[in-house]
Amino acid sequence: MNILKYLQKPCFLIKSKISSHASFSTSRINFARVRHTVPETLPIRAARLARKNAPPPPKPILPYFSPTSDQHKANEWTSQSVRTGLLAIKRGMTVTWDEWGKITPVTVLQVVDCEVVQTRWDAGVQKYSVQVGAVNQKILHRVRRPQLFHYRKFMVEPKKTLCEFKITPDAYLPSGVKLNAAHFVPGQFVDCKANAYVLVIGKGFQGVMKLHGFKGLPASHGTSLAHRSAGSTGMNTTPGRVFPGKKMAGRMGGKPKTIQNLRVMRIDPHNNLIFVKGGVPGPDDKVVKVIDAKKKQWYGEVFPLNSEGKRVKIPFPTFLGNPLELERELVPEVLELKGRDPFSRAKREKE
Repeated sequence: MNILKYLQKPCFLIKSKISSHASFSTSRINFARVRHTVPETLPIRAARLARKNAPPPPKPILPYFSPTSDQHKANEWTSQSVRTGLLAIKRGMTVTWDEWGKITPVTVLQVVDCEVVQTRWDAGVQKYSVQVGAVNQKILHRVRRPQLFHYRKFMVEPKKTLCEFKITPDAYLPSGVKLNAAHFVPGQFVDCKANAYVLVIGKGFQGVMKLHGFKGLPASHGTSLAHRSAGSTGMNTTPGRVFPGKKMAGRMGGKPKTIQNLRVMRIDPHNNLIFVKGGVPGPDDKVVKVIDAKKKQWYGEVFPLNSEGKRVKIPFPTFLGNPLELERELVPEVLELKGRDPFSRAKREKE
C-alpha cells in the first residue's frame, strides 16, 4: 500500500483504512497507528545518523616543547588553532614594575593539579572537547560513585573541579597529560572567567530595591504596606501587556563573569604561578578558567613578537617538558623603550 499520498494530508483527514486493526471502528481514527505509520523525514534521520557516525578521535600526539632548546618536536600552531584552557586558583593581588619602572597591579593565579581527564567528540556542536580537572580530591567519600568510575576509567586521580574547553583537532590531548603555568607565554593575552565577587553567593529571590536599585515608594503620605514595592509595571489597554525584559523582583547572584584581553605579565613555572594584569572576577581561593584571548585571536594579536619581529615559540598543544628546567621567572621580552619616560618632566619651551 502506498502511504506517500497520505503524507500531504493532515492526520485528522486520513481515513481509518490505514489501520488494519480488526477491532477498530471505521468511523474513528486510530491516531496511534497513524503516527507510527508515517515514516521519519530524511533530514531528521540524516542528523541522527551524523551524530551516531561521529568521526574517530585523532591519534594521540605527545609533543615536547622547551623554549631553552633548539630541538623541539611539536605541532605547528596556526591562526585557526584553538588550544585548551586551564583551571587556576585565584590567590590574591600584588604589584609589578615594567621596563619604565611603572607600577602595575596584577592578580596571582596558581595552577594546582591540573590534568586532562579525557578528549571527546561533541556531536551537538561538532567539535572536540577537552575535559580538564583541577585540585585532587583526597576525601573520596565526597565524590559520587559514577564520578569515581569515570576517573578510574581514564586512570586519573579524582578532582574537585571539572571543566570542558572546545578545541580544534590539531590540539588533541590524551588523558593524563599534566597542565602547568608554562602552557601560557609571557606577554600574551588571556580571558578569565569566574563568578563575580559581588554576586558570587546566591542571594535567592530579592526585591527590586536590592536587585535593581529601585528607589521604592514614598515612606509616608498615604503609602500602606508597599514601601519597597516596584510600583506599576504595565500600561493601559494598549498594549495590554507587560513588555519583555521589565525589571522585576527575581533571583539574585550566582552568575559568571568574563574579563577579556588580560595580559600575562610574568610566569613562575617552579610554583605554577601566573601573574595577570588587572583584576580577575571571583574571590580568593576560588577556581578561575583561563583561556587564550578570543577577540585578540581574530586579529592575530594573542601572542607577542620577539626582537626579530616574529611570533614567539608557542607551546602547542601544551607544554610537556619539565617546568623545573625553565627559569624561575619568565617575563616578556623587552624590544625597545619606545615613547617618553612617563616619570620624566616636560621640557620648558625656549623663551
